[in-house]
Amino acid sequence: LACEALRRAIVADRRHQVAWTATGGAEAISLASRDRPDLILMDMIMPELDGVEATRRIMKSTPCPILIVTASVTDHAAMVFQALGEGALDAVSTPVLGLSGAGSGGDELLAKIATVEKLIRAEHRRSSVVFGGSQRVWVSSQALLAIGASTGGPQALARILGGLPEDFRAPVVIIQHVDKEFAPGLVQWLNDQSPLPVYLAREGDTLEPGVVLVAGTNDHLV
Repeated sequence: LACEALRRAIVADRRHQVAWTATGGAEAISLASRDRPDLILMDMIMPELDGVEATRRIMKSTPCPILIVTASVTDHAAMVFQALGEGALDAVSTPVLGLSGAGSGGDELLAKIATVEKLIRAEHRRSSVVFGGSQRVWVSSQALLAIGASTGGPQALARILGGLPEDFRAPVVIIQHVDKEFAPGLVQWLNDQSPLPVYLAREGDTLEPGVVLVAGTNDHLV
């Protein structure tokens, strides 16, 4: 049902076509090596290999853009962000087929695909970016580290936060373009990568040195 819901959402937009469908992680790896697509829609729970391991192996052998789709954000949040850490670009909820055969959630999927397409085109235009070395960074008590990230951002955020010292003396604020239902899982995952504590930003919070706040809703953060 998940595969059919995805297929119907894709073919409804004439700009896209389905290259192949895999019924499990191992088959996806094999098909990607023989016919590398522009984008892989990767589920998390699959036979033989789950989506995290399939993502890791594909990104290692035949890397290509991967968008995670999951039916349950709450149950699979940890796996989603593990897959993002392995190189997947973004995540979206799986479209749902109703009893009549009509689907819902396809617009959200197509919007994510459009964002990934823009990112891919931008990557082709710009030169590679190299992260700086591991020299120690000292900041004044008046400093603020503000980070904005879109599709592909979680992996970069993990690298940046993981490289900060435990005694980093500036507040950190992150605005990551991610659906709000994924925000709590993002915070939990970043906490595992960062020596600094990471929290969802809430109304009335104040900035504290060495504390990371992540925007958790679809609002501007002030």
